[in-house]
Amino acid sequence: MQWHELSIEVPFEYVEPISYLFDRYGHGMSMEILGSDQVLLRTYLPSTSRQRLAHIEVGVKLTSLLQPLGELKIEPLPPDEDWQNAWKSHFNLLKLGRHLVIKPSWIEYQPEPEDLVIELDPGMAFGTGYHPTTYTCLEALENLIEPGMNVLDLGVGSGILTIAAAKLGARNVLAMDIDSVAIKTARQNFRRLGILQRVTLVQGTLPNPLARPGEFDLVVANISSRAIRERAAHMLPLLNQPGALIASGIINDQAQETEEALERAGFVVQNTWPKDDWISLVCRASNISA
Repeated sequence: MQWHELSIEVPFEYVEPISYLFDRYGHGMSMEILGSDQVLLRTYLPSTSRQRLAHIEVGVKLTSLLQPLGELKIEPLPPDEDWQNAWKSHFNLLKLGRHLVIKPSWIEYQPEPEDLVIELDPGMAFGTGYHPTTYTCLEALENLIEPGMNVLDLGVGSGILTIAAAKLGARNVLAMDIDSVAIKTARQNFRRLGILQRVTLVQGTLPNPLARPGEFDLVVANISSRAIRERAAHMLPLLNQPGALIASGIINDQAQETEEALERAGFVVQNTWPKDDWISLVCRASNISA
């Protein structure tokens, strides 16, 4: 059977609707970060799936009425290549920080004695470690996590940061996301790795009755500058003393306004983790910053 690769470049804010189309009508999916605000999405279809292709094309055209998107490209795969291996070829082993290793589940790897291996299926959700925001969040987590901590992961995506927190010794993690696809992907990864008993997985955002004041040693919010600004006042009361916030998903051009919003909410920025066009901020409550 002849298979085709469908690909399209979209801005970050339109990843969700196009991902929905690819998830519902395509087979497999990968995301490749192209720059500070563009993502390349791929999925696969057999040549016989004309109706599925039509649904995707209509959905892309309707979305393009709201925001200009890249061209939906449809290219045949080589005869000896199948879609199940094609989409996985865009993910590789990634080493970062001092000991962290991000390993897609289908890649064989013999860890070194000091390696802390995070295995996951990226699936449909954000969070592979390759994007600068996830990369710097992982580096910050490795420096901040101590055994027995309670952690809030706001914007769980694939679950990579929750998995890292658990591997680094967190006792409990409250993992939240507004995207049902992310919740499904994260749950599958947590179940496969046997950490579900330490994770409370919730579809939603802050404020939330499960996120109680003073309960968390660390909040990690890898979402967006706007979402951080909007939720800063809700995040501060959740931290115990001297709890920390890792705020990420921030383009360099948005760093100043994000810092100002965090300061108005009662935070002070203690450390920055820049990478490429992005920056992550490590913050604590201003009344304990000294």
